[in-house]
Amino acid sequence: MIQHNIAVYAEAQERNRIVTYYEANRAELLHRALIPKVLIYSQKWFEREGEAIASTILAHGKLTVVECLKDIQLNTKSSTLVSGRSEAQRVLAIKKTFTRMVKEKCLIAVKPSDSLTAADKDMADEKRETDKMTLPPTAAELANIRAGLEAQKSKDQNSSIVGLKRTLDSSEFDDFDGDKRRRLMTDGDLVIVEEVESDVYFKINFERFIIRWRNMQIACLYETRLNPTARKIINTILKLAEERMINIKEDFSSPINSILLQNSLPTDINLVDTLEFDPQELGPSNTKPRAGECLEKYLQILEEDQMQILKKDAGRSGQYIISLKAASRILKKSLIQDIVATRFGSPYVRIMNMLLEKGKLEEKQISRFSMMPVKDVREKLTTLCTYGILNLQEVPKTNDRAPSRTFYLWEVLLPRAADSLVDRLYHTMANLRQRRFVEKAKRAVLLEKCERSDVKDDENLLNAAERKELETLNSVLEMLEVQEMRVADMAVTLKEL
Repeated sequence: MIQHNIAVYAEAQERNRIVTYYEANRAELLHRALIPKVLIYSQKWFEREGEAIASTILAHGKLTVVECLKDIQLNTKSSTLVSGRSEAQRVLAIKKTFTRMVKEKCLIAVKPSDSLTAADKDMADEKRETDKMTLPPTAAELANIRAGLEAQKSKDQNSSIVGLKRTLDSSEFDDFDGDKRRRLMTDGDLVIVEEVESDVYFKINFERFIIRWRNMQIACLYETRLNPTARKIINTILKLAEERMINIKEDFSSPINSILLQNSLPTDINLVDTLEFDPQELGPSNTKPRAGECLEKYLQILEEDQMQILKKDAGRSGQYIISLKAASRILKKSLIQDIVATRFGSPYVRIMNMLLEKGKLEEKQISRFSMMPVKDVREKLTTLCTYGILNLQEVPKTNDRAPSRTFYLWEVLLPRAADSLVDRLYHTMANLRQRRFVEKAKRAVLLEKCERSDVKDDENLLNAAERKELETLNSVLEMLEVQEMRVADMAVTLKEL
């Protein structure tokens, strides 16, 4: 379990001996549900070599590049690597893909401290700082120490990537000494490249995958709201800012210059023809503006949009930032609305949106605004409150807290609603997995027969009824797996963003 990053430990001194305590790494354990999606996007972003690397590392928990390469070579016949290439070309392609995945932080180096609990690491860092002081720290000094440690942790995460080294990409000058190498590098004959260190262990960085998925959802918001060109602009901004994104909980992206954005846009983007212009803007010659002016107009439209996700960076001319916090709230709100609409219907969504817009309301106010009878409103409010979407707050008029002299205010707290739905989604995921085990148990005899070596070599040993039953089982398992991936995707949106 420690090898697969789903268990951590802590050591404590108890009298004359050191006792080791173990704890489940809940975040890493819940990320296991995302493995199918990680494999799909590893192939999409890093081609088949990336899928093979991700699959191998996920199977072993953590590996060095040498061990990963050996394992892939042993399973070449059953792997999905592109055929028709020599062994040397295949090895070179895997090494380049591995290096690219490390540079893009989809793979991160494993440190010895990663196996320790987060609380113990924080306490050890605090103790190291407080030991430098002659007197016990005050509450204010302790708060400053913790803030400094948190800032240092963020700085370390944003520093150079661990596990990469810079080398000279030239084999014909290997016999030259250091001075000769420096002169050749100055003359431009040698190229500096980055490669992965052979003795460093790496694991899958689920958080980087979640960041990329979040960025894709933000870009799709603008395609639904405006057009595909707006999606490409937002997607380009997020790609330029992605390198400096440390964790999923950041409020804003790093600022991006409009000139850099214009130079980084896809070549197939059409900024001119996808905009409508007033005759006054075109002038007497009826000439459309240039691409740069159209980009500025697009940025102005996106900035003035009601979602308020794209903003100008204060104090920096021509710099734009993405409000990741606002985008995450919109994504959560949209998903919760879809779940409520599917589960209960549109009247429930109407009540929820009304409370989100107006804040706390009484039952009679909700009935008047929604134009529904009080009896129906009361039933819907109770249902949504039981489901965890709504929150009821009591405001007594007197100290005796009598119900007749108490205001009952209903409200929607998105974080609390998201947490409630996440619990239900994980229960749903558990039910889907249990259903998978039940379906396999029903056909245990058939599955045992399919595992026999003679049946694997000759499927004709199965009769028609058995083959039909096996097809039915595969269809049911595939359907359950698809549903489980959808539930896991919704849980990530509500929990991680």
